[in-house]
Amino acid sequence: MEAIASSDQIEAQLDDVETRLVNEYGPVNEDTVRRHVRDERRHFTGAKVQVFVPILVERAVRDKLAGVR
Repeated sequence: MEAIASSDQIEAQLDDVETRLVNEYGPVNEDTVRRHVRDERRHFTGAKVQVFVPILVERAVRDKLAGVR
């Protein structure tokens, strides 16, 4: 496994996270899911270690959406 991911790879992973969460939480909450993903992504702008950002974003959004279904 490669320890360093390119910014393009990170962006692709974040897009996958967003798609996965939208699919899981359904179209009723699509705008809410996308807003939470966007907000969480901003928290990690400029982070020195980007490789963990997708999983951190996904966990944070899942926490926010817990019980929404």
